[in-house]
Amino acid sequence: MSAREVLQKKYQELAELYDDNLATAHSLQHTLEEDILPGLVDELGLDGESEQRARLWLTDTQSVFRLLRRQKFTVSFALENARDILLWRLAVIPDEIPPPPVPFLQCLPLTARDPFDRPLVVIKLSKLLEASEDVRPTLINYMELLRLNLQRINEDDSTEGKEVRPVLHYIALMDIGGISVQNMQNVDIVTWFLYELLPRFPGMLAAVFILNYSWAHSGVWNIVKRVLPKSALSRVFFPSENELLEYFPPSAIPCDYGGSLPSLSQLEDPLEKYTMTQLPETASPTTSPAISPSSSAGQPPSSPAAPSPTQPIPRVPSISPTSHLNPYFGYPVSGGGAPTPRLRHGRQRKRDLLRTLAALWWSKWKRRVLLLICVLLAVVSYRLRRNPRMLRWRLNVRGLLRPPARGAS
Repeated sequence: MSAREVLQKKYQELAELYDDNLATAHSLQHTLEEDILPGLVDELGLDGESEQRARLWLTDTQSVFRLLRRQKFTVSFALENARDILLWRLAVIPDEIPPPPVPFLQCLPLTARDPFDRPLVVIKLSKLLEASEDVRPTLINYMELLRLNLQRINEDDSTEGKEVRPVLHYIALMDIGGISVQNMQNVDIVTWFLYELLPRFPGMLAAVFILNYSWAHSGVWNIVKRVLPKSALSRVFFPSENELLEYFPPSAIPCDYGGSLPSLSQLEDPLEKYTMTQLPETASPTTSPAISPSSSAGQPPSSPAAPSPTQPIPRVPSISPTSHLNPYFGYPVSGGGAPTPRLRHGRQRKRDLLRTLAALWWSKWKRRVLLLICVLLAVVSYRLRRNPRMLRWRLNVRGLLRPPARGAS
């Protein structure tokens, strides 16, 4: 089955899921805004600005739908996951996102789309793995800008009255040219991206096309695919140049990879024009994040103003399974220096839940249980003392333990 057939089938399945579960996503949004967020505001003592930033993410219907889909449309699990993401966003996402130059990530012009109208992102894996500084904050900021870009695309389409399906994903073109086994010393950044960052932005990548792949990269791929989830492996493709242009129109591919677009070095990343800025306090809670373009084309965006200090989100090394601050109530979690608690064992184990249920039962009934045990012991002790056989046994034992008389032989 070709890449086009696979992705078309997945696109149709997703479209049906979106139509069938859109009402559930709206209901989840309402619950998060009216029930979960006020509880977080009270627990963490958030100010109005932090509350507004959290509420703005909740207005992104497509993000809530992707989160719900990742939890297999189980509302209770989606609520837990959304609460965890809210805590993480408040602690990690800055009030203002500057558009720094990212040498290993580049969003293609928004006119460059795949056959299903999804925008494209180019990833230079060799530059990512060769980076000497910590690229995690840069990746976090760029992923947030990608999310905001999808939200803005869908808002513009709805404003213009277009009857089109919302854009839910990006297509990633991963260029692995120039990497070797030596570059894989920083493979932990790939693991962090897949297992720590992407779950905070669920479902934003529909597929990955590996470019410049050759037999020399087979050893590298054997390393990388071990850290990929099984669900992701079915959406990874290794096209030749001709196969790439069979799926994408040439006008959507840079000339570096055989298309008709200018080279990547000549293309401007559309996200570099935007920065997420703080909204005024009088802004409506349902207003979309302010994404302001630079003053003129060709000029760098103005440096963002220094963000006003906000109350830091508390970081705790560990939380009791029965704490009201535990987003996975009933299961042990640990912070490990992270801004939000995570499952200690990486999953929700039944044995941990049974321990929690047993602890809750004991805390509620222990006084009555102890009283019952004392009564039973008293009754048993009384009956034993009154039993003739028990009396004879006690006399025999005393006789054995009594020292012999002095005159006895």
